[in-house]
Amino acid sequence: MKSHLIAASCLIFSAVGVAQECSPDMTKSAPNTRYVYSEQGTIKDKLTGLTWMRCQVGKTWNAATEQCDGEATGFRWQSALQEVAAINHPQSRHALHQFASQAEWRLPNIKELVSLTEIACFGPAMNSRAFAQGFKYETGNILSYLWSQSPHLASGQVWSFDSVNGEIYHYAPNFEFGVLLVAEE
Repeated sequence: MKSHLIAASCLIFSAVGVAQECSPDMTKSAPNTRYVYSEQGTIKDKLTGLTWMRCQVGKTWNAATEQCDGEATGFRWQSALQEVAAINHPQSRHALHQFASQAEWRLPNIKELVSLTEIACFGPAMNSRAFAQGFKYETGNILSYLWSQSPHLASGQVWSFDSVNGEIYHYAPNFEFGVLLVAEE
């Protein structure tokens, strides 16, 4: 009986650790109304005009549940750039080739990633509806960090966005972080 209580407590507390928390006293910077939602698994940000995939690369958009299924894939920075090139190649058979009828996807720059920050929330510090509950990571999970295309010139590292806290860091390109793609539109 005692082991069942301990196991149940662990499940409850681990689930609590990944639930988004928002301050009711703060005005949301990225409310649901900021985005135009597509059944194809994208959102258009009315503030920036950019179209975003709602799921990280590796996860699959499920239109029936309007959620991201599966697990995100971790990429080293150079591999992330190569993955994007493979997605956009004219003869590509990649599952994300012309995803949602977008001809060209790319890694966002760090300013574009930061623009997604929901300042009233953390865990994730992004609009959880817009990104289909796809960022349920605990602090420290390496896949919660998203690569940008922006190098940190002084260090030879690359800027990344921490989706849990909405913070930016520069890391060596050999870390395996998540990838969220964006398109112009």
